[in-house]
Amino acid sequence: MDLTVESIKTKCEESIQKLLIKYKDDDYMTQRIHNNIVNYLPITLDYELKNHEKRVIRNNFLTNEQQIFIQVFLSKNQYYYLPNNNYFYKYNGYNYTIVKEDDVIYNLLSNISKDRVLLDWKHKTKFNIIKQIKERSLFTTTPESNTIQCVLNVLYPHIFTTKTQAKYFLTIIGDNILRKNANLIFLVSPKIKTILNEVDNISYITIGFTNTTTNFITKYHETHSYDCCRLLQINEDSSVEIWKELLKKNGLDFICVASHYSNRYESSDNFIDTKADEEFKNYAYYLKNTTQGDIVSNFVGKYFQVVVDGNKSHIGWKHVHYMWKQFLSSLFLPNMIYSYTLKKMLKDLYDYDETNDTFKNIICKYLPVESDFLKFWEATIQSADHQTELETTDVEICGELEIDEICMLFKNWVRNQKNQDDLLLSNGNITEDVVLKIIKHFFHTVEIEEDKYVLNVRCKLWSKVKDIEKSFLYMKQEIHFGQVPSLISFDDAYQMYCKFCCIKSYKYIISKRFFEKYLCHRIGCHIVYDTFIETDWFIQM
Repeated sequence: MDLTVESIKTKCEESIQKLLIKYKDDDYMTQRIHNNIVNYLPITLDYELKNHEKRVIRNNFLTNEQQIFIQVFLSKNQYYYLPNNNYFYKYNGYNYTIVKEDDVIYNLLSNISKDRVLLDWKHKTKFNIIKQIKERSLFTTTPESNTIQCVLNVLYPHIFTTKTQAKYFLTIIGDNILRKNANLIFLVSPKIKTILNEVDNISYITIGFTNTTTNFITKYHETHSYDCCRLLQINEDSSVEIWKELLKKNGLDFICVASHYSNRYESSDNFIDTKADEEFKNYAYYLKNTTQGDIVSNFVGKYFQVVVDGNKSHIGWKHVHYMWKQFLSSLFLPNMIYSYTLKKMLKDLYDYDETNDTFKNIICKYLPVESDFLKFWEATIQSADHQTELETTDVEICGELEIDEICMLFKNWVRNQKNQDDLLLSNGNITEDVVLKIIKHFFHTVEIEEDKYVLNVRCKLWSKVKDIEKSFLYMKQEIHFGQVPSLISFDDAYQMYCKFCCIKSYKYIISKRFFEKYLCHRIGCHIVYDTFIETDWFIQM
């Protein structure tokens, strides 16, 4: 317990009185008390006072020097810390890096030694600086403009189509790191999943956080409240490799910029409210501001028209469901209504034929090309296991059509059908994306490779095998009459095939991939050095 000045004086007086009383009958001790108090104590106290004043002056000087040193050191060396993983970090004005505590201490002590004034306070200064660094969270840092732009330049336009989307994404990640808005759910395209996985990986490696992107989902569930759902659109052609390269080099920069945006804008919702334009805001808040009924009304109003014609005006559920997917795709929306719920809501709006699974007295405004394509598929496309004139041909080899070939075949088929006065509604112009969507929706058992090659099917309008076999006869003549070496490369053989097709005015030319696959299957024993054919085979055939 601290004593007051008055109580100290009283105790001193009491102590002297006790000594005088104790030695009242002893002249020698009384003399000693007098001598110590009168002669020695003033000198001793005066000496101690001077030393105390020197120490105070020195302590004040060193304290001031220490404060200046710490201020300058931490300004020139931007160190930060995270307690959850006991990691130290350094920012050089361009990039953030993880540093070892030993390296921080070595740098610190080296600077103290150069200063020399603080040598006596070396360890005290080290302790104070380490303590201050541990109080500087990495998530409170403010990155320089060049660091922010470096991160944004990779996100936009490679991953996101606008800078606003990129900043919104960073703010969401920052919110997740700082444990904000845990109730929000962000619906994104499945294509972003790989990108999010990379974010999780770099987050765990650099800051020791797991599940940084756990509230990003690619599929809506009925347990999710629309009010808590937000939409985020990405560039569908985004390069995952570019993203991986960024995180590999500057993953910590990405984390720190994300935390900075979260601190700057407080939350992702506040970012939308203060920084986004109306179009962006309407998209991000689409589910928050709409109901299932509103969405379905928008869908049917855009795609369907009611007619009074009970016999012909009907649409099958499969077609309706396909148009629903088209509707979502056109607005870059996730599927936020289960198919059975959608069907039930449509049954309440239109007459429904349970037996034929169709909706009556409605027509679709945008279905002509899809409807014609289904007719084309039914009339011309067959499974590759159907026997053809080449009974020995392997199904796996000849049963392959490329998406662009299907588009071409469809267009020519429509033209021929219209010449025969067939009741077709479209002009046959169709994109590869639409063909892919139709096949995946209506013929989901058909195998598609790389979204380009449709396997185990063939078209009755075009026998690829026949064309190649006919070109072999042409090649035989060319080899027989020309000065051809004993080997011919795949490239040269394909060029001869293309020349043959040109001479014969063939509408369709087989791709080099299919041509080479067929060569390996048909004359594999005459192929040498992987890509060369023995010309003897052509002469002997």
